[in-house]
Amino acid sequence: MVTFQELSDLRLGKLKTAVTDWEQMVGKLVKLADGGDGGTSAASLEKKAKAADWKGHNAVVTKSFVTTTASEFQDAVTAARSIHTVLSGAHTRFTKHKQDLAEAVDRAAKKNIYVNAKGGVRASVPPPHVAGDAKIEEPTQAQLDAVAKEIGDILDAAAETDRTTATALRFHATEKYDFRSEGFKSFDAAERSIKDSNEAVGLGRKDPTELSNKDLDRFNRLLQRNADDPVFAERVATGLGPDRTLRFYAGAADLDRWQNNEANGLKGREERTELLAVMEKQLGTTVATATRSGSDAMAAFKERVIALGGQDVSGLSRPSTRSRVYGFQAMSGLMRHGVYEREFLGDYGDALVKYEKENTGDVRDPGPGGKTRENVLPWDKSPSYARIDQLHYGDDQDAGRDPMTGFMKALSRNPEAATDFFSSTEPQDNAEWALKDRPSFNDIPSNALGHGKNADDYKGPSAAYEATGEALLAGATGVRPDGEDSRPVEHTGQHRKVLEGSLKHLAARGDDFPAELRDDMAKVLVSHGSVVHATTSDLSNRPPLNWEDLAEVAKQVSRDQDAHADLNVGLEVAMRKDFRAGAENPEDSLVAAGLTVGFMEQVRYETVGDRYGDGLSEIGWKKNWRYHGVGALLSLIPGGGDGLQRGLDLGATSLAEDEQKRLQQELSEENRTTFKSRNAQLASLAEDWYLENKDWTDGKVGFSANSGIYNVIRDAANNANQDVGKNAGGLE
Repeated sequence: MVTFQELSDLRLGKLKTAVTDWEQMVGKLVKLADGGDGGTSAASLEKKAKAADWKGHNAVVTKSFVTTTASEFQDAVTAARSIHTVLSGAHTRFTKHKQDLAEAVDRAAKKNIYVNAKGGVRASVPPPHVAGDAKIEEPTQAQLDAVAKEIGDILDAAAETDRTTATALRFHATEKYDFRSEGFKSFDAAERSIKDSNEAVGLGRKDPTELSNKDLDRFNRLLQRNADDPVFAERVATGLGPDRTLRFYAGAADLDRWQNNEANGLKGREERTELLAVMEKQLGTTVATATRSGSDAMAAFKERVIALGGQDVSGLSRPSTRSRVYGFQAMSGLMRHGVYEREFLGDYGDALVKYEKENTGDVRDPGPGGKTRENVLPWDKSPSYARIDQLHYGDDQDAGRDPMTGFMKALSRNPEAATDFFSSTEPQDNAEWALKDRPSFNDIPSNALGHGKNADDYKGPSAAYEATGEALLAGATGVRPDGEDSRPVEHTGQHRKVLEGSLKHLAARGDDFPAELRDDMAKVLVSHGSVVHATTSDLSNRPPLNWEDLAEVAKQVSRDQDAHADLNVGLEVAMRKDFRAGAENPEDSLVAAGLTVGFMEQVRYETVGDRYGDGLSEIGWKKNWRYHGVGALLSLIPGGGDGLQRGLDLGATSLAEDEQKRLQQELSEENRTTFKSRNAQLASLAEDWYLENKDWTDGKVGFSANSGIYNVIRDAANNANQDVGKNAGGLE
């Protein structure tokens, strides 16, 4: 507490000097960081380091050191601004507190109330021989109490300012070697951040089964109100600590334990499930924000979370096989929300895959005559009576027991981390496990299955595969599938490695290709349309991608007619970009377009052709075709651009109409070889090619605009139809 005497005698000159000194420090650091005076700066050093052609160990060690050191200057600016903000706000607050105290004492004196050096109050009426004939009223007890309360409130406010100032300054003094990358924007924000985080941590330290709906709602609101505050996020995460964070989530999600609590009973169950869904989102987002802090405390937090992955974090007071919750399950539940830090996702993903590979195997169900289940993930090994039924209460229909679902959702919101995960082969090939070898299980809550049914009866989509498809799309393209920052990213060698790995592993699955991955894999191929087009139109027998893998994946993707349309229309982007490339021999791009159209036509036939009888029932293509525009696809394609929009919209429209007609007629041997109905697409491409290459074409034999260009592209398509059928063995 700040005493009356301390506040009354407070001198603020040195604090004012400190405010001025830190203001000047900010200006000096800004020049060092940003080069405000036009001289050499950390920003210019970082720019030169990134642009330099580093070789050998320098490319790994020195470059990283230089760029990291340069970024520390900007962190120093952030810290200095934050400290200046705190000191300036404290000076303003203490000046006001001291003034308020003096004014309160003056007002009390006018009411004949004396305030002593300890802040105590008493009546101060002069004796009669001093007052004379003047009538002086003695203050009432109510007036004395009011002055005492006013003095107490001022001292409480001063004490709060003192605590906020001390806590905020200590926040910047905990790192041994680095500056923090976040700070306080205002003193009011610092005060709210510290106060709210303290309250949230206090609620989070309680047994969640004893937490009332009112308390849980308060916890959620505190996190939601401070959703954009990195300081609040770190204080909550480190205040709870990794063990308590995971135990709180796991315990709160166990609705049965909460309901069986004597204080709760059956009441409030529906409200509770809604609050749990909000809690998962808000706590997950808060922890995600905290992971992006570079502090020592958060580094220890992240390391411990990973170490807890294979341990029981259910929070049960006695060891038990019932309601066991693994750390990976709890953490991945939180990962469904927010943007987690790249390196943490990499370390976490490596640990999760390693644990799954080491602990997946056969298991015999308990009881007489229990069957042996083969190749079972660790999350599915316990019998139904010995595991928590539901860990997730959000919009998704899964129960949240499969940690890969939440982890993949986190990857989809951090494309760089997704690229790292799917291109990594050390300490294991993550893509091979996630896309090919990993077993699946029906992660469905019992109440979603209906009476008398179990998880084996579920035939719906897999949430884990849905999330894996989105993560793969992010990793192969560098673009977030949810539309955030959906701008095309120039592909790197890592993106290409993700593409090649996904083709290899998914092709190996054959008809076991997960249906949930078809639409996402189609978009991956569209994003890499140029290299896909170069492969499907290759005549050298040295295609840039593995031709057999690409053909198999294209066939599996085409089992979904909308995914097939995305792939077909998306490859038109690659063809039309090729037309505009200004090649020395433009004829090659026209022939290449015909070959790719022929490839896709044969893939379509092999997918829904007469080997499936009516060509509709088994694969599930619908007679009503859905038109696909190209706007969303262009956001995935480097160099897509508005210049292609006009021709692509026309081509996509004709393609959609053409496909619908094709599905409405019987697939005969004649249209297998000639495919006359695809001519609208070929004509559109030929005409676009002619517009780009008219000067080169005019006067050349066989390239007249009225017939020659159509013959060239049609012949190429026909040749591709035959070659695909022969080389892929009918793509069976």
